[in-house]
Amino acid sequence: MKNIKNQHKDLMDLLDQVPGVKEHMEKFEVQMAQQILERRIELGLTQAQLVRIIQQQGERITQATISKVESGDSAVGADTYNKILHALGGAAHIEIEFGELPKSAQLALAYA
Repeated sequence: MKNIKNQHKDLMDLLDQVPGVKEHMEKFEVQMAQQILERRIELGLTQAQLVRIIQQQGERITQATISKVESGDSAVGADTYNKILHALGGAAHIEIEFGELPKSAQLALAYA
C-alpha cells in the first residue's frame, strides 16, 4: 500500500492535467496550504495536535482554522500563517519564483 505522501503526489500529478488547475495551484494561499500540509504530515501531527502546540505557545487557533489554511482558503491572514509556521518549526526560507507575465501585462508594458 502506498504511503500518504505518494498518494498525495499521485493526486497532484493527476490534477495538473485538468484545465484551470495549474492556475489555481499557483495561487499563494494554495501553495502555502500545500507546504503547511506536507510539513504537518512529515512531522506526524494531526490538525488537533497542531492546534494544541499553537495553544501551548499562548496563541489562539481552532482546528477549523487549520483546515481552512490547509484547503487554501483565501481569507487567511498573515498572523494565522505566522502562528502555524512557528509551530511547525518556522519558515527558514521563503522564495517566490515568478513565471512569465500574462499577455495583458505584456501589452500594458509595451504601451507604457
